[in-house]
Amino acid sequence: MTDAAGEPIVVHSVQEEYFYLMVHRCTCGGPWLGEAQEFEGDGPQTRHRVAGKCFKCGTRQPFIFDLSRAGPQPPAPAMVRQINPTPEPSRAVDAVEWADLARFYLERIPRLKKPLEKAQSLLDARQCAEEALKFLGPADTSPPPAAIWSDASRRKLSKNPDTYSRARLQAMIGRMPPLDDLRKVDALDQKVFDKALKEEAKKRVGKWWQVWKRFRREA
Repeated sequence: MTDAAGEPIVVHSVQEEYFYLMVHRCTCGGPWLGEAQEFEGDGPQTRHRVAGKCFKCGTRQPFIFDLSRAGPQPPAPAMVRQINPTPEPSRAVDAVEWADLARFYLERIPRLKKPLEKAQSLLDARQCAEEALKFLGPADTSPPPAAIWSDASRRKLSKNPDTYSRARLQAMIGRMPPLDDLRKVDALDQKVFDKALKEEAKKRVGKWWQVWKRFRREA
């Protein structure tokens, strides 16, 4: 799948691709799962092909993402959940969709059991709310027409304008910890990933570094 003009879908990170797939579901309403993926090109011309399969009906759909607008890569440990390190608004997910994602991640926190999962959900919620705010100019109190791209988003904004207002988004962000503090979750998540990788390697070859070298080569 490409954008309306037939071009790859422009994103700022693989994480933004994930959110795009969350809100742009199959026509049956089911979520997309990535069965396979492939990076093409190098540096600023990177494209990411994702072979999607609908979890509900089984329909297969390819997605092509353009990562050329991705900002400078963060220092290690990588910020694995970073969405958009640039000040420009998303070109894949509109303002209403970002606000809905922010509420989704906030509302799921009470149902989560593990502290790390709760922290990750809070980080995602704050980032999504900040992405929604990027669409608003200095004088805008709510998303302008150019920030809304679908009939579904327009209906939501028309029905519940206060839900997507600058004041509501800022109030939501104001109740969360600072983003710099939440970023520490990225480092913790990476440590958890590294530990799981080592444990899996011990089961297979007995020496974790052999699998790690293979993983780094294939990544």
